[in-house]
Amino acid sequence: MPTVRVAIFDLGSSSFHLMVVDASRDGRLEPVLRRRSFLHLGTEVARTGGVPGDRSALAVRTVKRLHVAAEDAGADVVVALATAALRDAANGTRLLARMERILGSPIILLSGEEEARLCFLGQRAGVWVGDRPVLGLDLGGGSLEAGIGTIDTVASVASVALGTARIRGELDTGERLTPGERATIGALTAERADPIAKMLADTPDAADRVIASGGTVRALARLAMGLHRSASRTGSSGTPSVNQVELPADQLHDLADRLSTLDLDARMALPGIQARRAPLLPIGAVVLSTLVDRLDLRGLVVSEWGLREGAVLDCLALPAGLR
Repeated sequence: MPTVRVAIFDLGSSSFHLMVVDASRDGRLEPVLRRRSFLHLGTEVARTGGVPGDRSALAVRTVKRLHVAAEDAGADVVVALATAALRDAANGTRLLARMERILGSPIILLSGEEEARLCFLGQRAGVWVGDRPVLGLDLGGGSLEAGIGTIDTVASVASVALGTARIRGELDTGERLTPGERATIGALTAERADPIAKMLADTPDAADRVIASGGTVRALARLAMGLHRSASRTGSSGTPSVNQVELPADQLHDLADRLSTLDLDARMALPGIQARRAPLLPIGAVVLSTLVDRLDLRGLVVSEWGLREGAVLDCLALPAGLR
């Protein structure tokens, strides 16, 4: 079946990511290349309102490197997206213009609602959905996106200021969360989740199956699997797939309790923890643990597909997709 090679630049609040895939007409995406650099722009934007000069220079160098990789991969279609940090930064427009000159093509500065829609497209293509409405949640560095819909429709979307990097910048949290910081994160989450609660009030059945994506969600699923393997003394080497792994509400509470009390070295010693995720993982765990309580959710089903895969399906007008 003929394929189209698509390169997606995801200029996010925690990392800049390049994904190159071969997309077929039935919605199947075959991975070709992935490159990622962690810049943590969302933390700086939350602290100062803009992207500092050194981070701007690093962002430009990163886009240059990713652009070379995309050209070497021979992409037929290039889509560049920018999300919450560049959306919120006072100097985001100027920085985007510099990066557009490097890419030689426009960068789409996504609204929160459009980001949520693309996340939902990827989520519902990445896992089993069924024929009833579902809720999709994507926890990123700068924001939390939510969508409700079915395999065929997107009924409602929302974007709220609950990204892990954003919260760290707003609260200036330390290496280990204090009880006061954890309480503040919980209160912020409960308050800022109101738009999602209103969506669910209109479609309560969507709470029966909740799909979650994003690097923090995947990291928590890897940790849960690693702890289970350690307890049972079985398992295999390598990075396991976490697609369709279930994270019950009680397990999210346990992970938040554990991670909140550990310093960075202790978190790094846990099974399945990646160094790039460890600094912000306690914040993400508290956000998700609070969210399942605030929205009265039984738990989450992990999707390894999200914004980037949704953008591929959307730009080529492909069906829901096959993993």
